[in-house]
Amino acid sequence: MTTAIGRCLLCEEQKELKGSHIIPKFIGKWLKNTSATGYLRQTSNADKRQQDISKLPLLCNECEQLFSKYEKMFSEKIFKPFQDGGKNFNYDIWLLKFVISVQWRIIATQKHTAEGIPGFLMNHLDDAFVLWRDFLLGKINKHGSYAHHIFFLDTIESVSGELQLQDKPNMYFLRSIDSTIASNGNNTLFIYTKLPGIIMVTHIFPTNMAGWSKTKIVKRGTLKIPQSCSVDGFAEFLNHRIEESRNYKISEKQVMKINEEVRKNEKRMLNSKSFEAWLADENMKSF
Repeated sequence: MTTAIGRCLLCEEQKELKGSHIIPKFIGKWLKNTSATGYLRQTSNADKRQQDISKLPLLCNECEQLFSKYEKMFSEKIFKPFQDGGKNFNYDIWLLKFVISVQWRIIATQKHTAEGIPGFLMNHLDDAFVLWRDFLLGKINKHGSYAHHIFFLDTIESVSGELQLQDKPNMYFLRSIDSTIASNGNNTLFIYTKLPGIIMVTHIFPTNMAGWSKTKIVKRGTLKIPQSCSVDGFAEFLNHRIEESRNYKISEKQVMKINEEVRKNEKRMLNSKSFEAWLADENMKSF
């Protein structure tokens, strides 16, 4: 993406803007490296192969580098160790800044297209956006009373109880990225970002909800697996996100290309995280 001159959304200065990733770049790189084909595909245009995940001209170089520090820490200390089977993750203030930096970008890019959110809840969202901007820039130490949660996901082998999961939940939870500003249209507002195998939720209004266990991010601490989440309505919300992620079409021509790519390197396919998630979903059907 070519650079452009404009107002940086973080420092608010008129500068040259870089192509900023909304979801950190290392996530797209990991997905590509662990895929069956070596390419990415986005639901918005499933017929087109991608080398990178989406980016927009949002930040100047200085602010981009500021976020990059937190992303590097998260990648090295949490994301990659978790993908390699880690269960305990020590963290410091950088994790809080990483989560806030991602959720802040979700507000910046999705606020104007969010639907069905009452005005008073949008005001709460605006307050968080302004407060987090100053916090990320180091102008203030406070970041509000908003609760931030990280929830690690595992392969789903079966589902008990009355909840009926949508098709291919493992492909969604382990092999996709997703984000939204979520509201029940009445009195709840939160920001949801899903990385491969990791969910991040920030409660805006109310600033926290009961039901999270061992998931809350503070200034420093340790995240330990197992965790749990029994937040009222959250399982149904996740089911809806799985359903939404399936609302795309891929042409027969592209399906043939994918099959051809797989046949060229069957060893890569069999050793890929994509195949692992696909196989888990197939086994669920059998179960």
